[in-house]
Amino acid sequence: MCCGADEVLDLPPAVIEMLARYRRLRDTQGFGWGEDALPDLFRWARFSLLGPAFDEFAQSGDWAAAVRAAVGEDPPPAGVAVVSIAAGGQLTVRAGPRRLGLAGRHRPVDVLLLSAAGRDLTVSVGGDVVPVPAGGVGLRTVDVDAAAPGVELRCEGRSAAFVALDPAPAARLRLRAPVCARWSVTDGTGGAWFPDGVPAKWDVGHRPYWHGQDRTLDVPAGPLHVVAARGLEFQRTEFDVHVGAGQTAEVAWNPERRFDPAADGWFGGDLHVHLNYSGDHVLAPADAARMQAGEGLHLLQLNAGNLGGALVYDRELLDSTAGHELWSGERVGVAGLEFRNDLLGHLHGLGLTAAPAVLHTGHEGTDHPHDWPPNSVALAELRGRGALTSYAHPVFSPLDEVAQLFGPARSVEARELVADAALGVVDAMEVVSCFDDSGAVVLWHHLLSCGLRIAAVAGTDAFLSFAHGPGVASNPPGWGRVYARLGEQPLTAAAFATAVRAGRTVVTNGPWLTLEVDGAGPGAVLERRPGDRLDVRARVRGSGVDRLVLYGPDGELAATTGEELRTVVTADRGCWLAAAAHGGDDPHTLGAPVFAHTSPVYVDVAGRRVARASAARWCLRALDALEALVTAEGRFEPARRAEQLGALVAVVDRARAFYRAVAQQAGPDQ
Repeated sequence: MCCGADEVLDLPPAVIEMLARYRRLRDTQGFGWGEDALPDLFRWARFSLLGPAFDEFAQSGDWAAAVRAAVGEDPPPAGVAVVSIAAGGQLTVRAGPRRLGLAGRHRPVDVLLLSAAGRDLTVSVGGDVVPVPAGGVGLRTVDVDAAAPGVELRCEGRSAAFVALDPAPAARLRLRAPVCARWSVTDGTGGAWFPDGVPAKWDVGHRPYWHGQDRTLDVPAGPLHVVAARGLEFQRTEFDVHVGAGQTAEVAWNPERRFDPAADGWFGGDLHVHLNYSGDHVLAPADAARMQAGEGLHLLQLNAGNLGGALVYDRELLDSTAGHELWSGERVGVAGLEFRNDLLGHLHGLGLTAAPAVLHTGHEGTDHPHDWPPNSVALAELRGRGALTSYAHPVFSPLDEVAQLFGPARSVEARELVADAALGVVDAMEVVSCFDDSGAVVLWHHLLSCGLRIAAVAGTDAFLSFAHGPGVASNPPGWGRVYARLGEQPLTAAAFATAVRAGRTVVTNGPWLTLEVDGAGPGAVLERRPGDRLDVRARVRGSGVDRLVLYGPDGELAATTGEELRTVVTADRGCWLAAAAHGGDDPHTLGAPVFAHTSPVYVDVAGRRVARASAARWCLRALDALEALVTAEGRFEPARRAEQLGALVAVVDRARAFYRAVAQQAGPDQ
């Protein structure tokens, strides 16, 4: 797949019709593509301040208040106009600095409507009608041509207007690299510029980006700032360019490697990406392939999934291609499924040979509105259809207390994971995800310390069809990734899944991390006698790392601020050993503190796996909280409530028996 040629992949007729239907729905209703109800924040995909508004919303839960707080009382930023609507309908415009524009090309300008009226209103923004609830907020992102830079506003017979753009003389900019790359181009006002035919997107830091190999684009004459990047494995480079009116400037970039895991048989993948998930772009698989190439990402899984209603986005892509790779060679793309239950947790399966019969549960207004059957059944069906099973974005919080995993009721955290891991139907969990990686580590370490061998994987949950956020949703795919060691095997989805099942993985959002225990890497199982000494070596490469740590079932075993950690561990009883790298901000890490973690090397002593009573007791408390949650909040068929709840509690009871046996085997913690 050559991203420079941008060739169109051969698509099944059902997928072609699916994309056409999405475009029709987007064009007629703007956002949602057939959803009956969407959270307000999901309707604001083009809002340039979506990130700050989403941060405020996470604290307050009030979307209108969050938008007002994000805008503040200061002058708005460039490209934003704030329109205050008085109780009587009067309009007052507070516009930020004007962006630059080119005649004949449209530029987005956010018109934010803040109502103080005690009744619902409609406001015409550039001819488009925008509903604004009483005391609420509305938004219209207007595409303005610099040849006609004014925007008119009308509300109940009152009117206002403002000038949105400053016309600029035109110039051209050519950007080229020997491989597909990620580019960001901004003018002196911070305005973003894109070539034709690519989706306009902004990352979690509100930086615009697009992917290409050799592209020329229209830009305003004057100073420009260009950033070239290519995922985690290459150095990010910045350029300042000045181009004269009517002239063409050129930037040639030759990516410099930070590290090269594939040279040692490690291939990077993102197992949790959504191609189309509502939003303002409708994307074809070729768009995802270009993004994947521009990020230097080896494996990309595009997951079908519902957003809360009956519509399962990209289902036709999964149905038409299950069991086959979308593209193969140096990079592999596959269609997968995110099975969603917002009470019990979300799952995905890599390598499905066919879509399961049930694609989601627990969403009202669908054919499967009840929290039934348990996720363990869905996992078993995914397994039966050839899939590697993983829990997605498991934890929202640092998980200082077990209770943090179980409130509020429907938050898409991995509540049933503790039970399903004990039942043996889980292969992996996202240790790097769009939520709190530190909390995921707490949960994962407890499972490992009960003798469970759950591999670490990564899934970004990137929404490729979103221009802006919320949060990291509009980041490029592969900003976090799992590396699987294929060794001499060629890159295929099947080989990748086999390596993950074997535990040969490293997850990272930036640095590259390696671990050897007596010369063996992640996933290895070592048989040792009591008192044997284990030689441990961990190394990290890349920027932004403050501490390199060796973890085991008893917590942190050794640490250094350097790039290499060497230590000796005595095997007095069964254990696991894994390395992690921790840091702060870094330009190569998009939206999360710098973090990497290996899957463990497992050490069985005298034929016995690791077993820690404290970890088993933690898991038993989690199971108690799970039972209480499903009893209080579970949705079951009224006529079958006792039966369905009883079956889910039976899953919990089977897991309890496992953890009680672990605690008994471990005895009192030393």
